[in-house]
Amino acid sequence: MDKLIVLSGVNMVEGGILTVYRTMIATFSRFSGVKLICLVHDTVLFQEFTGLPNVEFREYRDIKTSWFKRLKFEFLTSYRLSQEIKPDAWICLHDMSARVATPAQFVYCHNPSPFYQSSAVDLKYDRTFYLFTKFYRFLYGINIKANRYVIVQQQWIARYFQKTYGVNNMMVARPVAEMNKQDNVTRDTTGHAGVKSLLYPAFPRTFKNFSVLVEAMDKLKQHQPSVYERIEILLTFDKGMTRFGDFIIEECEKRQLNNIRFIGLQSKQRLDEMYRHDADALIFPSKLETWGLPLSEAKAFNVPILSADLPYAHETIGDYDKVAFFEPDNATQLAEKLTAFCEGKNIFAPATFVDDPAFLTSQSWDALANNILKSLDVK
Repeated sequence: MDKLIVLSGVNMVEGGILTVYRTMIATFSRFSGVKLICLVHDTVLFQEFTGLPNVEFREYRDIKTSWFKRLKFEFLTSYRLSQEIKPDAWICLHDMSARVATPAQFVYCHNPSPFYQSSAVDLKYDRTFYLFTKFYRFLYGINIKANRYVIVQQQWIARYFQKTYGVNNMMVARPVAEMNKQDNVTRDTTGHAGVKSLLYPAFPRTFKNFSVLVEAMDKLKQHQPSVYERIEILLTFDKGMTRFGDFIIEECEKRQLNNIRFIGLQSKQRLDEMYRHDADALIFPSKLETWGLPLSEAKAFNVPILSADLPYAHETIGDYDKVAFFEPDNATQLAEKLTAFCEGKNIFAPATFVDDPAFLTSQSWDALANNILKSLDVK
């Protein structure tokens, strides 16, 4: 029997979450007997799908202008639309569980801010993110028990939702399909001979934890200059991108940490080349991720990984034989690991991750769509 599904994401206009929306459209549209009605900010963002016979778009361009309009859309407009459209399922792709008159509804929760312990640094350099850490937990909880499934990206997040909101109908959807493993990878060090090059591709947000890199490299420069001179850390931002990014650059200039290099935004093609040829390791100190795509990318290119010892990293990395973990706030420990790495010692070891059978876990987008469609047939 044909299924009519609403995908609601009127606030999704850029970045990873827009990629999620596009991927959901591409995936569901391939299923026979499925029709999609997509509620979007602007159809221009979805031009590759506008000619598909089983995909319809409806624009709501003014929703992003205020939180009041967003709340009105989720809890008033969506209810009216659900009565008009009469879909079999309503999938909210942007965290909030809408109020709808639909046999089955789902919510895809991707914003990680409630899981983060914010600080004065966040308040000073990223006030919007700081506020999100305080009130997004409340937004997640509104109407959450109306969902047939609450969809999150990792199992540790599912446990958080169980504990915080008392919901057990969790579905874990890994946000990337298995990446193609790159064979016969060779790497050359950049700079002068003997330099170990560590790549950290990340936008300059406070929770990305660049400060621990600054502190660790400063320790090496002060106490082990010969080691410091043989390490470079490549950061993919430059001046003018964010206030926090400018602060990190100024700190490096003040401490004369020239071996932390700011190379600006890089294309996907250029990053692949860096994984393939330039990077001796990925360094990933981020304190907050719902996935952490560079970890998957480094793994695909067989690049050693030096990562913050946090739940998201263990789950994203999964089974891999070249991993070293460090405490995300421990610059001394990181400096010690960088020293050992620079001196040619093998700091990397196998890592493993075992899925919890308590959660319905989708390892690909097709599997997620299949699991959602199957749930519609369960009364």
